[in-house]
Amino acid sequence: MAKLWFMGEALIDFVPVPAPDGGPAYAPRCGGSPFNAAKAAALAGAEVGFLGALSSDLFGQMLAADLERHGIDTRQAPRLEAPTTLAFVDLQSGEPRYAFFNNGTATRMIAPDAGGFAPGPGDVVDFGSIALIDLPGADAIADFAEAVAGRAVIAIDPNARPGMTPDRAAWRRRIGRILAVADIVRLSDEDLDALAPGTDPADFAADRIDRGASLVVVTHGAAGAEAWTRAGHVRVPGHSVAVVDTVGAGDTLMGSLLAQLAAGGHTGPKALGRLSAEAVTQALTRAVAAAALNCMASGCAPPTPDAVAAFLAPTD
Repeated sequence: MAKLWFMGEALIDFVPVPAPDGGPAYAPRCGGSPFNAAKAAALAGAEVGFLGALSSDLFGQMLAADLERHGIDTRQAPRLEAPTTLAFVDLQSGEPRYAFFNNGTATRMIAPDAGGFAPGPGDVVDFGSIALIDLPGADAIADFAEAVAGRAVIAIDPNARPGMTPDRAAWRRRIGRILAVADIVRLSDEDLDALAPGTDPADFAADRIDRGASLVVVTHGAAGAEAWTRAGHVRVPGHSVAVVDTVGAGDTLMGSLLAQLAAGGHTGPKALGRLSAEAVTQALTRAVAAAALNCMASGCAPPTPDAVAAFLAPTD
C-alpha cells in the first residue's frame, strides 16, 4: 500500500479545562492540522510518515512520542533547536478560536530537503496549514512541493487562518504554487472564501480539474461534502450528531479520505486519474463519518475503522 506523508506544523494546543477556583486554566494537547491528519490516517489503517519540523524542546519530544505511539514514521522529520509553535484555544459554542505563537519556531524555520526525499510508487505528500503562512518556512515548503511533484501524489488542505495571515495576497500566491502541482485538493467553505472570495465551489473545482487535479473536495461542515473528478460530481450528506466541539474535524476527514484512497489502490498517477464516482463516494462517505465521530469527543479525536463501520451500519 502507498505511504501517506504529511508536511506542515506540529504544535501544542493549550485547551481550556476547568480550574479548581473556577478561573481559566489550560492543558497542553498535541496538535497541528497536518499532525492531526497524520494520526487520523494512521488510525484508519494507512502507512504514514511525518515530514514537518519537530523541535528538540520538551514539547517537540511530546509531539514526536505521540506520532510514534501511532506508528507514524518520524525519521524524515527535521529536528530543530527552534521552539515548538504554541496555540491557545478558546471554544465558543463548540467552535474553536485560536491564538498562535509562531515567531522563530521550528515550523517557521523548516528548510525541507527535496533531494533527500525518496517517495515510493503512489505515495502521497499532503501539505497544510499554518506552516504555509509564515516565512521563511512557508516558501521553503512550497519549493519542496514543486520539487517532489511528479515523484509523489501532491495533496493540499490549506486550512486557512485569515486572522493570522497578515499578507493574504502572498499567502494566496503561495497556495497557488502548490495548487498548480496538486493532484488532490481539499478545502472547506471557509478556505475557499479565503482563497478565492465569491467563487462557486463547482467553478473552482472545474478550473482545478482542467489544470490537472484529479480530485477536488469541498466540505460543508454538518452538511457533508462534495467532490469532483474527471468522471463527474458526487455529494455525501453529513450526519446529525451531538457535537462536543469541531476541533480537528477537517483534519480527521482529510486523513481518513487519503487513507481510504490509498487502501483502495487509487493513489497511483494512472489510478488517480481514473477515479470512479463509486470509489470517491465510498471513500468520502467514510471520511465524512469519521469527521462526525470526531465532533462527538473533545479535541481532535479521530475514530478507528471499527467505530466508523459501526456508525455507518444500518439500523433496524
